Amino acid sequence: MSTTLRNSNLSAIGGRLRLMREAYGMAQVQFAQMVGLTQQSWNNYERGRRRIDLDQAFRLCAVTGVTLDWIYFGDRSGLPLRLAQMIPEEG
Repeated sequence: MSTTLRNSNLSAIGGRLRLMREAYGMAQVQFAQMVGLTQQSWNNYERGRRRIDLDQAFRLCAVTGVTLDWIYFGDRSGLPLRLAQMIPEEG
């Protein structure tokens, strides 16, 4: 399996979303409110139960500065410096 496909599975996407929230130092409910989602939806995204759809992903990008490439594929090149320093690189 290619790295791109492996990085785009639900578990990998959810893990990146969790790392981002933790970098902000927020609980799920606080972070979900900040980005305009319900806590239940955010929990489903973080746990890999559902893939974050483009509308919510665009909202997340607008609020936090992350990129769609990072959310869906793990490409760190467009991460804001503060987040890039706080989020560990994927192995």
